[in-house]
Order: sequence, then C-alpha cells, then structure tokens
Amino acid sequence: MRIVHPGRLAIIPFAAVALTRAAFAQESVASGRPVSFTEARVEIFDAVGNVTMRRIAGNAVTITATAQGADGGQLTFAADHDGDRGRFRVVFPDVEAIASPGSSDLGHTSELNLRRDGTFGGDDDNWRRNRGDQVRVGGSRGFRGYANLEIGIPDGRAVKVHLAVGRVGADGVNGTVVVDTWGADAEATNIAGDWLFDTGSGNVTVRGARGTLRLDTGSGSGHVTGMTGDLLDVDTGSGDVDITDVQVDRFRFDTGSGDVVARNLTARRGVADTGSGSVELAFATGAVVEDLLLDTGSGRVSLALPTNPNVRVSIDTGSGETTVQRAGAMYERRNSDGAVLRFGEGRGRIRIDTGSGDVTIR
Repeated sequence: MRIVHPGRLAIIPFAAVALTRAAFAQESVASGRPVSFTEARVEIFDAVGNVTMRRIAGNAVTITATAQGADGGQLTFAADHDGDRGRFRVVFPDVEAIASPGSSDLGHTSELNLRRDGTFGGDDDNWRRNRGDQVRVGGSRGFRGYANLEIGIPDGRAVKVHLAVGRVGADGVNGTVVVDTWGADAEATNIAGDWLFDTGSGNVTVRGARGTLRLDTGSGSGHVTGMTGDLLDVDTGSGDVDITDVQVDRFRFDTGSGDVVARNLTARRGVADTGSGSVELAFATGAVVEDLLLDTGSGRVSLALPTNPNVRVSIDTGSGETTVQRAGAMYERRNSDGAVLRFGEGRGRIRIDTGSGDVTIR
C-alpha cells in the first residue's frame, strides 16, 4: 500500500510557485533611467520612436528610454527578466492612433496589432498576454507621444528590436542583431556579427560591415557599402538593391520589380534574381568566380567580368539580344536565343537566363 503524507502535498506546489516567481521578474522603469540586461537574449518593443544602438564595454545590454512629445508623459516603460531572456517594453495608452515622432514619416501610416503590454509582432507566444487592438501608427494625427531608446550592446550579445514607425541607427555594434520594423528606415555603420534588417516599407542603408548581413524589405530599398564576410543576402519586393565595395564568399540578391546594381564586387558564388528589374554586376579586378546565376523575367543583364576570367558562360534569352564586348571569348554555341562561351579554361560557371531582357558581357 502507498502512503501519502499530506504535509508534502502542501510543500511541493509552494516550492514550484516560489521557483516560478524567482525565474520571472518585472520592473517599472522611469523615463531617462538606464536599465541593464544580463540575459543571453534581449527583445525590445517600441511602437513609435527613434532607436539608437551603439557598442559598449561590459557584459550587460543597457537601455535608456526617454519619453518625448506633448503626450509623452502618458507612456510607461517596463523591463521583464525571465531566465535567459530579457524584454523591454514601451507601453502606450489605449488609443486609436499614434502620430509619427516629430515631423518624420508624416505621410506614412500602418495598421499595427498593438497589445496592451506594448508588444507587437514578436516570435514567442509566451510573451503574448492578450491579442491586442488595431492601432493606426504614423501620420500627423493621433496620440502625440513617443519614446527614444538608447541601447548599449557589448560584443557578442543577441538583441532583437521591434519598431513600427520612426528610425533606427546603429554604430560599431558587434553581435547577433535583428531589426524588425514596419515603416521605419534603418541605418548602420561599422557593424559586425550576424545581422538581419527586416522592414516593411523602410529603406536600409549599411556602411561598413563584417560577417553575415541580411536585408529583407517589402517596398524599401537596400544599400550596402564596404562589407567583408561570409554572406550578403538582400531580398526586396519592389525596392532596389545597390551594392558597392563588397567582398563576401557568397551573395543573394532577390527583387520583385526592383533593379540590382553591384559595383566592385568580390564573391566566389552568387545569385541575382529579379522579376522585372534589371541586373548590373561589375566584379572587382582580382575576383574569382566559381558559380554565378543571374535570372530575370523581363529585365536586362549587364555583367562586367574580372581581369583574366576563367569561366564558362551559358546565356539563355527568350527574345532578348546578347552582346559580348569582352576580348578573349570563345564561342562553344551561338544561336538566336542564347549562347555558350568560354573564357580561359572555363573552370567557373556563369548562367544567365532572361525572359525578354538583353544581355551584355563586358
């Protein structure tokens, strides 16, 4: 027969509750007062405002939020600590519309599912305490309050920032960083690590980067200058892709209707794929091409090969014309809808496929 001791039944639930409370802590934060996060991952929510990220020493992410605007005094700030995850929230009052910060983005509005605790989007349902209400953000009308965030990030930390309307800037940060915006533009200089910029209609501009860089926009454009590392991945719906002075092992440029322009590019492998946009790639002098695919629906392709190319180029066009303006090309096949030509021994592989666009090799 199994004997159950009533005293133990009371102790076990109490211990579980005590452990749960110890694992989760929440604090209110005053405007202008910095708060620190030592957790492995930090997620930040600010529906409307301006966010600045910078590199700092130490091992804790620091956040200083400052209320701005005529109604800024109604904002509240909260910090959550839950095991290896930290969260910072800007909590707006229950309103139907929130105006853009200052005079920026007055013509752009978005519908945002803003929950009462200040969160929106996010990637973990455990944070989601309620469904939230549709709030119009941006434009010149509505609640006139917003928050500016100063975020200090030590090397190697993982941070995710959510911002609907406003601007994001980063300088010198080295870490694993995700910037998730609706209509906000993002600019970064001298960054390193693993970065993802995910915007709806905002433009992304990066000047100086090391490591892995991904840009994913709906209608915004992507501009990258001066990058070295493993991967550059730029994906836009209708925005253009503009690349200068990039040295990576591989790249991927994918647009719906936007154009792709890359100058002084060094990469062994890459893909540029557009629906109706054109592709213009110019490799750096000493670049070595191993595998390259350029695919457009109706856009033209202009390819400038590096010095002393050693590649085989296969061109397939529906109704477009092919023009070769580069000496040293040996034709292996040539007909009305394409050609195969070789430079050097043809060790590398380049494939060009257009629906109706012209192809020019320089």
